[in-house]
Amino acid sequence: MEKINNLTLEEAKDRAFKIGVEGEKFRHSCCQACFNAISETLGFKNQLIFKCVSALGGGGGTCDGSCGAYSAGLIAFSYFFGRDYNLWEQCKTDRKASILGQVLFDKFINAFGSIICKDIQIKKFGRRFNFNSMTDEEEKLFEKMGGHEYICTTVVGLGAMWAVEILWDKIPKDKDLTKISNIKELLNKFNF
Repeated sequence: MEKINNLTLEEAKDRAFKIGVEGEKFRHSCCQACFNAISETLGFKNQLIFKCVSALGGGGGTCDGSCGAYSAGLIAFSYFFGRDYNLWEQCKTDRKASILGQVLFDKFINAFGSIICKDIQIKKFGRRFNFNSMTDEEEKLFEKMGGHEYICTTVVGLGAMWAVEILWDKIPKDKDLTKISNIKELLNKFNF
């Protein structure tokens, strides 16, 4: 049975979901929680990328942008298959990460009707919250309505699980990705 980071696909999906839920529940920042769940599960933790996703949580803090869990999936796809500077400078395209992003997009649309934070909030809460300008009363209401108990946590868990599932058939198996120094070179050998 093929494994990544010593996990089968089902174990990896379960782990990504659980880590995503716990990260959002206790540490918040949906994008960081989801990216951490994906990277922890697949074994490619990256401090710089983790730090860079900070402002993407809660639809960029305003809730008008993309869901942080959706954004985290796109970032993970780009980590493995994004266009590098060499291709960019040569004006060459590489759409592998975007193709995977379309699959994640479809999953979010099917489950939530949108990839936009405020739209998902309206569907799940019946209203929207603006995280950068919440009053104490709004924060209490967000929590009372299940924000960090089961609503945002489930969105993050599902986003992490879906991203792992989408990546599963595209990245090398039976490898400890934490020990690979040049992942792009290795992936090229796998003809993706």
